[in-house]
Amino acid sequence: APALSSQLIVAMATAPHTWLRLVPSCRSYSKATRLHKIDYPWKDEPKPHWVRQFEARRVDADLTPENRDWLRQWRLQRVRDAVASSSEAAAAASPLKEPPAARPLWTPRVSQRCGLVGIKLGILPMWYRNGQKVHTTVVQIPDQRVLRWVPPEDLGNYASLREMRPYRLNQSFLPRWLTQQRWGLQLVGAVPADPANFTAQWCGIFKAAGLPPMRKISRFLVSPDASLQPGACLGLHHFRVGDCVDVVARTVNRGFQGVMERHLMEGGPAAHGSTKFHRKMGSAAGGGGPIYRGKRMPGVMGNRFRAARSLPVLRVNTKHRLLFIKGFTPGPPHSYCQIMDSWMLDVRRSLDANPPPMPTYFAEDAPEGGYPEDVYHPDLLPYDQPLELPD
Repeated sequence: APALSSQLIVAMATAPHTWLRLVPSCRSYSKATRLHKIDYPWKDEPKPHWVRQFEARRVDADLTPENRDWLRQWRLQRVRDAVASSSEAAAAASPLKEPPAARPLWTPRVSQRCGLVGIKLGILPMWYRNGQKVHTTVVQIPDQRVLRWVPPEDLGNYASLREMRPYRLNQSFLPRWLTQQRWGLQLVGAVPADPANFTAQWCGIFKAAGLPPMRKISRFLVSPDASLQPGACLGLHHFRVGDCVDVVARTVNRGFQGVMERHLMEGGPAAHGSTKFHRKMGSAAGGGGPIYRGKRMPGVMGNRFRAARSLPVLRVNTKHRLLFIKGFTPGPPHSYCQIMDSWMLDVRRSLDANPPPMPTYFAEDAPEGGYPEDVYHPDLLPYDQPLELPD
């Protein structure tokens, strides 16, 4: 066991993904040797550090409503003063600490823009001009700002990537976005809130960018040419009508479910001598063999990050900051989701022919006269127009 332990440590130091090939070799050891505890190299490593978001609940019984409102306004004024004093462009009320850089051009097969954080509101049916019905997912785009940019060469120093991750222990290779070093990480914060509701550590994350604390932090894979400065604003028109997007969110948590609900198995017979076998899965392995990973069995259903690919944007509402995306997206209503440019090959070719605003939408990109309240896809029927079907 000590020799195997040192071999694993050397393998992890040279190539972190090669230790999986050494584990089956322990079967050749004697039974007495296999009973010893193996000291895995990641046993003594510290666990990932997670910043606690919400402050402990306090009782404000001695505060009057007038005092509570005055304290809230005082806290907001302190945040505004900190943002204004952190930048030389305080006169322009800009959160950027440095002047914006020159806007880059879209590079085919290289550029990857930042995404948006959205709040799923629900499903709404709409109709095409030919009378065909289509279901759309309504996503609201809250106020959000860029917090940090981590270049590809600094991914090894990123705090949440230093410790061993579960997916690295279960796979024999590292993800490509770590090994290729083609993309960096863009941190985005959304939904500003009262600083009194969060801990000092959570508020410190936004202090470097000169922004108030926010409820949601997400990160996106972004190419260096499309990176944004801390404090940059991401708006609704980051995506245009007709653009295809990928929506990533956590699915609905169904809890612990059986095989009939989780894997749509038929179960056992209802009669003919069946006793306590109506909703069971049946045999797990024939001949007493091992149960391999991935065997369909009862377990937690849902609560996993899933992506809906290549969904076109059919409508944009500028008044309420809404995106109407074709199809269904994962997640329950009022849940957060990540919206980004689609990674599908056919969509990438269309973006090369019609590049999106780089690195994001700015006020100078607006058409003359501004945008109307609703921007529809050419094939979509607006609600204020009658449906005219051909004879």
